Amino acid sequence: MEPKDILAISGKPGLFKVLNTTHRAIVVESLDEGKRSAVPSSARVSSFEDISIFTYDEDLPLSGVLNNMHAHLKGGDAPSPKESHEDLRAFVTEVVEDLDQERVYHSDLKKLCSWYNQLNALNLLPFGEGEEGADEAGETAAEDAEDVSSEAAEAEAVEETTGDAESGAEG
Repeated sequence: MEPKDILAISGKPGLFKVLNTTHRAIVVESLDEGKRSAVPSSARVSSFEDISIFTYDEDLPLSGVLNNMHAHLKGGDAPSPKESHEDLRAFVTEVVEDLDQERVYHSDLKKLCSWYNQLNALNLLPFGEGEEGADEAGETAAEDAEDVSSEAAEAEAVEETTGDAESGAEG
């Protein structure tokens, strides 16, 4: 499941999977209970793809932070959202070293740990793992894309060089 398919809905506990969208509603399914429901399009709905964590340099996408948590915890559980503020902040600061301490609130830390534990329990983490297998080797999808484009550029350069040599030999 991709981060764009996971929703957090204001006023509703838990996380939801998008099933269908219409002009008036979004049909969702609870990840915990599997119950389907329609959420009005006027509801405050946030896709995991659109959520980010404040840092001092640049905002980090939530999916990347969750993947970092999964790697840091080696697939284990995060602290309970009921832990003290200091414990939660210390844990998240270990994972996101340049966390903006002023703009990230305690409620944000609680949601982050709660969402991580819920997704981890459903074996949905890390995101993007099954797509190319290169993630297991420690490369990110962005590095894979760079490698592919540089390999393609090298192949084109070799073709042009050999093509020029062949056309020169014929002439």
